[in-house]
Amino acid sequence: MSPPPKPERIPEEFLPWIDQLALRLEALRQDPATTAGHLEERIRQSCLELHRLLLEGEMQLRADSVELVCEKCGHPLVKGGRARTKFIRTMAGEMHFSRGFGTCRACDAIRFPADHSLGLSKDSIASPLLQEVSALLVSLKPAEHAATASQRVCGIPLNHASLSRDARRQGERALEIRPELDRRRPAASTLGQTQPKPFTLVIQIDAMNLRERDFWNETEAKRRRGEEFTRWHWTYTATCFRLEQRCVQGKKQRAFITERSYIATMEGVEPMMKELHAEALRRGLASAERVLVLADGAVWIWNAVGDRFPEAVQRLDLYHAKSYLWAVANETFGAGSKEGRKWLKPLLKKLRADKAPDVIQTLQELAPKLTPADAKEAARRAIEYYSNNEKRLKYVEGERRNEPVGSGAIESTCRQLQCRMKRCGQF
Repeated sequence: MSPPPKPERIPEEFLPWIDQLALRLEALRQDPATTAGHLEERIRQSCLELHRLLLEGEMQLRADSVELVCEKCGHPLVKGGRARTKFIRTMAGEMHFSRGFGTCRACDAIRFPADHSLGLSKDSIASPLLQEVSALLVSLKPAEHAATASQRVCGIPLNHASLSRDARRQGERALEIRPELDRRRPAASTLGQTQPKPFTLVIQIDAMNLRERDFWNETEAKRRRGEEFTRWHWTYTATCFRLEQRCVQGKKQRAFITERSYIATMEGVEPMMKELHAEALRRGLASAERVLVLADGAVWIWNAVGDRFPEAVQRLDLYHAKSYLWAVANETFGAGSKEGRKWLKPLLKKLRADKAPDVIQTLQELAPKLTPADAKEAARRAIEYYSNNEKRLKYVEGERRNEPVGSGAIESTCRQLQCRMKRCGQF
């Protein structure tokens, strides 16, 4: 493969940058204390200016080529006055470009077609990439901490107010896009044609509590009026993937998923199930040979599953099922005792072998003999739990089909979200 042809001449606007870079590198060469880190940092900072020059030039070319038509209705705009300058912050620093504007008589609004073509928001001076990076930084740590790391990560300083504002805009934009994605879900016939091979669709559901800073500038007034409110809200989450996308690796045969999607919302159970149903359709729900739902024993989950996925196979997460037996053993024999483990071992085997009735019978026989009140209450809860979920305690068939018997995928999703959103100062 031949190298790309060299330009006949370097554009004049780049010559000052080349001269400055040569001077900086020469100064570094003369300094015996210069390390590879110093070279990398100085060159990176110098290239940001080249990045800015190239980006500013390309954005100006795009702005000059955009026709003055309304992006909403497509009508020609009545040209306004002289082109206006747009100030914008990017990953390469601050820059300006000029663009035309006009009035749409049909919409009765002033439009800047170049802004729409470049994906720029009218109420933000940050570029789309900078907004995305801001949202990523703030999702990993509080805005105040992210601001101190932005210089090293991005090469440019970002203040915490801008980071927080741009991250919030990204979230609001995502909420606007999501309903449109749901409306664009593929038809069942299309899904059937694109995926003729039989497959199993796996769905896992859970919930967690997250903190959200509500009632901006209204908190004190509400407290004076005696109104009760909480910063904590239930967040309902779910994930879905095809069974063929679940693999195992390593000596311990740990499972991992090559591709999956998840949804999370604070709007309630029904909005979550609506989004989950739309996502499942995108994943091939209409042509799935088998649908498997895994979750813990929460009643709201199985009620919602029965409504949205009535034909799905329901399976109780094995970890949650075992935890009730562990609670009985710990309260009866003492936490971590050898007697408790000895009593527990055959019952755990029976639970995994689809012998839930035997486990329930053993607990029923044991409960009247228990003297500690906590042990008797633990046995009562376990009996009730297994009786209510007996039809979901089917693990032999799942292992035969190489299906998951636990809801680890959604548990790890909840853990990741909580690690991001339950840090000190994070909302």
